[in-house]
Amino acid sequence: MSSGSCYHCGDSIIGKPILHGDKTFCCAGCRSVYELLEESGLNTFYTLEQGAGTKPLSGREQAFAFLDLPELRQKFIDYEDENSTHVTLFIPSIHCSSCIYLLENLHRIDPRIQSCLVHFTRRQANIVFQGDLPLSELAALLDAIGYTPNFSSRSELEKKRNYTYIYKLGIAGFAFGSIMLWTFPEYLGLEKDNSDYRTFASWLSFAVSIPVLLYSANEYLISAWKAILHKNLNLDVPITLGIIALYAQSCYSIVVGNGPGYMDSFAGFIFFLLIGKWFQNKTYEALSFDRDYTAYFPVAVTRMSENVEELVEIDRLEIGDEMLIRNQEIIPCDALVSSEEVRIDYSFVTGESVPVLRKKGDFIYAGGKLLGSKSLFRVEKKSSRSHLTQLWNEGERRKNKEEAAPDKISIYFLTALLSIALATALIWLFIDASRTTEVLVSVLIVACPCALALSRPFTYGNTMRALGRKGLYLKNAAVIEKMNGITDIVFDKTGTLTSSNTSTIHYEGQALSEDEKAQILSVVLSSTHPLSRGLSMFLKDEIQCVIPEVLSFEESSGAGIEASIECVNLRVGSHHFVLGTHGSDENETSVHISINDRYKGRFVFQSEFRPGIFEALHDLAKTYRLHVLSGDSEKDRNTLERDASCVQALLFQQKPGDKLAYINLLKHENAQVMMIGDGLNDAGALDAADVGIAVSENVFSFTPGSDAIARADQLKNLKNLLVLSKHARTVLLVCFIFSGIYNLVGLSIAISGHLTPLIAAILMPLSSITIVVISTLLVRLKQ
Repeated sequence: MSSGSCYHCGDSIIGKPILHGDKTFCCAGCRSVYELLEESGLNTFYTLEQGAGTKPLSGREQAFAFLDLPELRQKFIDYEDENSTHVTLFIPSIHCSSCIYLLENLHRIDPRIQSCLVHFTRRQANIVFQGDLPLSELAALLDAIGYTPNFSSRSELEKKRNYTYIYKLGIAGFAFGSIMLWTFPEYLGLEKDNSDYRTFASWLSFAVSIPVLLYSANEYLISAWKAILHKNLNLDVPITLGIIALYAQSCYSIVVGNGPGYMDSFAGFIFFLLIGKWFQNKTYEALSFDRDYTAYFPVAVTRMSENVEELVEIDRLEIGDEMLIRNQEIIPCDALVSSEEVRIDYSFVTGESVPVLRKKGDFIYAGGKLLGSKSLFRVEKKSSRSHLTQLWNEGERRKNKEEAAPDKISIYFLTALLSIALATALIWLFIDASRTTEVLVSVLIVACPCALALSRPFTYGNTMRALGRKGLYLKNAAVIEKMNGITDIVFDKTGTLTSSNTSTIHYEGQALSEDEKAQILSVVLSSTHPLSRGLSMFLKDEIQCVIPEVLSFEESSGAGIEASIECVNLRVGSHHFVLGTHGSDENETSVHISINDRYKGRFVFQSEFRPGIFEALHDLAKTYRLHVLSGDSEKDRNTLERDASCVQALLFQQKPGDKLAYINLLKHENAQVMMIGDGLNDAGALDAADVGIAVSENVFSFTPGSDAIARADQLKNLKNLLVLSKHARTVLLVCFIFSGIYNLVGLSIAISGHLTPLIAAILMPLSSITIVVISTLLVRLKQ
């Protein structure tokens, strides 16, 4: 006999309840969790949703001891240093806002846990904890409060789930076909001729319906039961009410001898629900923008093969390969240091920008940023594009925690649906009581908020994929919404409007020996600045000797590089950086050289603007206010004033701090600003802008502050890309309208009694699939 519900997990209490003050619990485990939360000051957990907890498993303290084995522990660690360890855990029992509240306050339960960030839709928790907390103890703590982490691989879980789904579908299909066959005389009006067969067929139908209810339909029943226990609503609640109504009516008919009732409709209903869900999932997989997006995202790295540099995508890296990483570039996978000594900035992973020193043979985690001269790393663990794109989004999530509470629109929708269904049932009791159950079930099933909920993610997801195919790779779907509000676009000049690949370079000054050229080449090879890349390509054709190793390296963003090679000190950069004074070459783009404090000369660049860039600027100026900022001299002012007269502001000799200040000034004037520039050298301005786009000429490097990465050769098509992003809003509106029309028409037909439960079960997933197809086709038509 039930004695109320558990204060922690919401389950019914069977037998004598366990008391704690005025609270009742179903087991000692739930009471222990309550006491733990009470001691930690986390009582707010229960005010978010009643009965929001999950029942802990007892006697499992040793179940996670395997996590302390070094060879296994390393598989689950994302990052580790002397102060903290980062781990991402899959926690299937995350289901509501209370779960998020509790998990993100784990530090109040155990102070050795520094932070926890929950990704609700993925059921993942990114946890940072002190090194003296064993991973097994962390897992045991999560298990003790009812959030047992699952350490199986996603592929294993998915494979197991697929087999289970096939079994459920097979049982429902067998029952549907069998019941249809056994009750076939009912359709021909022959049941009165053989009442014994009718009774036998009815009870046989009842027998095969039991596994359909308890196994094939259990996912819907369990989900709805949990939602009701937590005083919540989800889509499975009306479906479950329909299942129970059909089954109860059929069982009543069998017991009183009126035949099998709706048992064939019940089995067919479950069968078509499962078929629809299977087809729906297959459609989502086929159009999965998240999978496709990370699959074609072009993340490249320089691989060394027999002292020859080769640019490869990170998916082609194998364990043991040597990677060449330059200053400010991200290390894409776990690796060992092959160079003598390196400095690594892990702010991309941890949010902390304090560099750490690592020596030859030390382990480096994926996501670290190299500070200093180019260095070699040996791949220890293969990485993936999806891992880096996840890291790319972590900074955004640290600033703006994901809203993971249930969609309010869906809650209101389901509340209204249940009210309409109840009113419909009452009306049909007076019209035709024998059809009340059938009409009620049809109303509960045909209406679906999924089409409404899926419109935004699939529309924006398909838009991200379409933009990616055209060379603009967005960090996440939220960037599309930001792009739609842009009023001003700010361009960097060097490496953005101009190309470092097509620059003409000549040298002026004292003659350089081949060894000196090799030293200069070694220095600029470690830099990713557009002028450094251009100069390195120029010098590679000039020398034949061995390139020496850089011993020390320090790059001042937008100014120059100071480095040492053996006993030689070099300064490479602007006139002011190298000589400390402003020179007479202010109207030319040049890179000055001094060796051992002796000025040698300069490399003069004759930059060429990208083909079609001026036409693109004039096209953009019809919609946006344009600005050009450059760290170079004013030598291109006349060209820009003549060929890009649409630009409202031309500012030269702008340092990174000046660009940042200009962006902030525009935003202070209520402008919505897009900044397009070099990802590493304009990082501050890109981060400050509403939308920051890093331009990549030859290599795709992650810039934590940027919202997107653009292929340089696609800048001439920027207007079309922005139009495509705005088109997403129109597509979204079309999807919303379709969803509204479907629900209004479907409900009207169901309420009038002209829709059977079987047809409703087919229409419900089809509506969601239609939304996916509409959003995909409309986005593709605009490409």
